This record gives sequence, C-alpha cells and structure tokens, in this order.
Amino acid sequence: MKIISSFRKDTQSEKPKPGSYEWWYFDARSIEGYTVVIIFYDGNPFSRRYIKSMELNEGHTASDYPAISISVYKMGVPLFYSFEEFNAEDSFYSGKHPQGKAGLNSFKGVLKDNRITYEITLNQKVENGDHLKGQLSFTSGLFEFGEKTEALSGNGEAHTWNLVMPACDVNGLLEISGFKSFSIHFEGIGYHDHNYGNEPMKESFDEWYWGRFHLKDSTLIYYLMNQQNRWNKKGWLIDNNGTVTQFDNEVLMSDSAFNPFGLRSARKIEFRGSQMNAVLQKDKIIDNGPFYQRFEGRLLLEKDGELDEARGISEYIRPSRIYNKVFWPLVNMRIKYPGISHWVQKSPRLFRWTW
Repeated sequence: MKIISSFRKDTQSEKPKPGSYEWWYFDARSIEGYTVVIIFYDGNPFSRRYIKSMELNEGHTASDYPAISISVYKMGVPLFYSFEEFNAEDSFYSGKHPQGKAGLNSFKGVLKDNRITYEITLNQKVENGDHLKGQLSFTSGLFEFGEKTEALSGNGEAHTWNLVMPACDVNGLLEISGFKSFSIHFEGIGYHDHNYGNEPMKESFDEWYWGRFHLKDSTLIYYLMNQQNRWNKKGWLIDNNGTVTQFDNEVLMSDSAFNPFGLRSARKIEFRGSQMNAVLQKDKIIDNGPFYQRFEGRLLLEKDGELDEARGISEYIRPSRIYNKVFWPLVNMRIKYPGISHWVQKSPRLFRWTW
C-alpha cells in the first residue's frame, strides 16, 4: 500500500483497468452529537453492475459506475441514509483539481494562504421520500508528510491512501425532510482522505480496518490490512501542529464477534508504542452488512502519564464477500441504480429497516 498526504494529489487518478476504484471520503462530528459520512465514488466497488460487467468482460472501467453514499447519525442512531449509483454523464471528477460531483452533490477543494477549504454541496433525494440538502465547509492547515510505501505484496502500489486532512473545522447547515424533519446547524471537527486502487479490492487485501478519533490536541488514525494472512498494522497520533508519532511496538486485535450475516470482526484494538498506548473499544454498530461494518467507539489514550479519551468512527470490510451473489439481494435494497427503483427503497418504513 502506498501512503501519501497531498492536497495537490487529491485529484482523479487514471484507472484504465476494469475493477479499479476511487473514492473521496469526508466525515464530521458536531458538538451536538451529529455525525455525517459522505463518500464520492469514481468506480463503486460495491456495485453488482460493475461486478457483472467485469465477469462478462465488457471492458467498462471505474468512471462508468460513479456513486455517492451519505449517512447522517445522531448519537449513533441513523437519521438519513442514501447510496446511489449514477450514469457516467451524471458525474465528473477532475484530474487537475480537487473537485468532483455525483448527481446534484459536489465537492471542491481550494488552497489559499496555506489553508485548505473544501466546500461540499448536498442535494440528495431517496425513493422513500427523504431529502437531504445543505452545505458543509471543511477547513484546515496544509498537512503533508511526504510519500511512503507499505507493501503487502510484490505490488506495493495496488492501493493508495491519501491522508489529506487528519483534522479540520467543519461548519454548515443540513436540512433533512421526509419521514421526520431535522435542521442541523453543524459545527464540529472533521476528516478527509482519498483512496484509489488499480485492481479489484479483493485482489489487494483480504481484510481492512480503518478508524479515526479526534482527541483534545491530536487525532489518532489507524489502518490495518490483511493480505493472505500477512498483516500490515499502522497507527499514528497526529497533533494539532502536524507532528506525526507512530505506535512503534505492536497493534493487537481481540474480542472478535460475528454479525447476523456471518461477518466476523474484532471489536477491541490496542495500540502500543514506546511513547504512548491506546485502547479502542468499538461499542456501537451504526452500519451492519454482509461485507462491511461501521462502528462508533471509545478511545482511551495514555501519553506522558496523562489520559485522554474520545469517541470516533471505525470501519471494517472484507471485500471478497462483495462477490458472493447470495448477498446481492441485500445489496440491491441498499443501493439505488440508474433507472431502477427497488420496491423496498420506496417504503418509508421498510427502507429504514435496511439501515
């Protein structure tokens, strides 16, 4: 895996090979307990349409399957969910500037006076009648730690992770209407990264854990990948001045549990270093599926004889399960494809059950 941190490289990459993918990830947590997660895709790796196209050797590439997923939570309880895939002509991602759109949703990043600002505009309707509109601004200083390759196999660049904004101020307004209505004046702290791969995810890794936790004066970020029973485990503490300290001893995973779909993941992660130690307990599942899970959790950090704690987001994915057609009926309930409306998505009550 290649690890970089570069605003200038937060642009669309070349992806000529079928199965390649790319996404721009944004999340934020407000001082009132709201959490929003927004992911723009240029090549939706969870798309059954994309997978079927590869199986039929149709030659389609990532840009034929753009998508966006948006989740809004209050204290870990979902308030809004949408995952929609679009036709290629309904999206755009720039290869020159940090900029993109999917449907009526867009993001644009600007660097001025060594400060980065991303403006995100959301206008997303769901078949069940829910509608999310609003704008969010993500602002931080320029953060770049150079380029580093952590190879899991002979091809260390099959997957690239660009850590653009470890921590940033987030402000804006979100309006949710439909089954229930919410007006959220958002003020909090956020995060942004960018991932892309030149082959299907299942070819690059078997399992993947990721998470971020904003502490009082720093942010803990971890990235754990398993390929053919070889783990690459990395955890960093990045303070508000941009100083990066790595947990240099070991990372341990424990308390594994199965979900109703037979997906097994660790619920406790311990980070050990010569200068600090941390324990993460993923105590609340906020998105639960056959190949993917999102958690809220509690982090305790011990450093310089002092304790600090935070709540944050963690994710787990096992990409080979995406290709198991047994799970495709469940995927079809969650993702809206162009010109196709699943009957569950039209039901205000049943669609919420899929959350």
